[in-house]
Amino acid sequence: MAKFEMMHVQRPMHSFGPKASVSLRTRPADVCKELRLSSHVISEFSNEGSAISHDGSFATSWLKNPQTPFGPLMTNRENVSVNDCNPFEFCAQQSSIPKSVLRQFGSSFLFRATTWEMYGSTSLARINALVYATCFADASSLDNLALACVKLVQHMAAYKGYREALLAFRIIEEKFHVISKSRISLLKLQLLHERALHRGHLKVAQQACDELGALASPVTGVDVDLKTEVSLRHARTLLAANQFSQAAEVAHSLFCTCYKYTKQVEKAAVLLLLAEIHKKSGNAALGLPYAMASILFCQSFNLDLLKASATLTLAELWLSHGPSEAQRALALLHGVFPMILGHGGLELCARAHITEAKCHLSDPSYSVHREPDLVLSPLSEACQQLELLEYHELAAEAFYLMAMVYDKLGNLQEREKAAASFKEHTLALRKPQESADDLLDPI
Repeated sequence: MAKFEMMHVQRPMHSFGPKASVSLRTRPADVCKELRLSSHVISEFSNEGSAISHDGSFATSWLKNPQTPFGPLMTNRENVSVNDCNPFEFCAQQSSIPKSVLRQFGSSFLFRATTWEMYGSTSLARINALVYATCFADASSLDNLALACVKLVQHMAAYKGYREALLAFRIIEEKFHVISKSRISLLKLQLLHERALHRGHLKVAQQACDELGALASPVTGVDVDLKTEVSLRHARTLLAANQFSQAAEVAHSLFCTCYKYTKQVEKAAVLLLLAEIHKKSGNAALGLPYAMASILFCQSFNLDLLKASATLTLAELWLSHGPSEAQRALALLHGVFPMILGHGGLELCARAHITEAKCHLSDPSYSVHREPDLVLSPLSEACQQLELLEYHELAAEAFYLMAMVYDKLGNLQEREKAAASFKEHTLALRKPQESADDLLDPI
């Protein structure tokens, strides 16, 4: 039922416009409500343990000794009533539950991770993937365990940077390379493509994109998800190379494909990409309708984080119209700040901080001398996040703005530091250096 709720989004006939209804829409909470019912199924097995054959047991390395403390989840069973039982505590006991049932119960956490990932809460997706990898490793299939580890590495790349993510990737590559070769190969190419784009190494990015395309089946209608991802990455590579016409052409073609196969989430992402293409090409007015359409799609399908990202792009587009729109852009940005800072990755948070600083600097009523921290604080946060992410283009912009602010304040020492960092990232962007992690080793 949970899978049905997520794959068949409930929405009214009038999904858009002023008369659109806000009821009967699929929400992550509804999906997880269905998933919670699995705990009752497991409880039935605990009550009927004597009638169930012992064809498997739940035994992970840290659960084999129930007396060993494991953080706040481990409690004294003598002080817990029957009504206080929960699935975590139940699964922390040695039991005679069939391994097939445990595998099904564990898959609910993996499914929750996918659900929250789709709806935008990557932190909740990480928690559920971590629970699955920690608690159900022995009862799960190796392919599902590899999927959970892949999700954790993707989260690490978005929130900790690529250096730590690639170190973690080396570990799971050794463990799952033979068993789940295609999944590990896909993760490696995704990491290499994203890192190469951020570092300005477009040849490596395009090579990784081509390798991703080679993993998909040439048959029409097969591997549609992977082909959609490859097209999105190809368009972003063209955008990074300032090939705006080609990027828009690829994006328009991809939107038609998503419409054909009713891929609603991807349609919202493609509309957002088209808005970003127009923003970067200097046609902010043409990007506004695409950003607004993406927001409407996200509202209809409860894609909260993607909606926050689209709203941030909309704020950037309004800001491009001049100082008169600075207050409007800032109001839009403050409306999505809780979602971005609570659930967004390094790149999204850094973009939000830079946009906030630019809004203040563009506002005629703002004075740097009266409130310098309104600009310096977000710029400092953005610089730290972008250096972790190795995003040279945005980092150069953040340091440039910081140098300008320090110059207006007369702080020459800090201005020179920011200017030196700006020069370093600009040179790195113009002359990208290959590293061992950038090279596409045979997979």
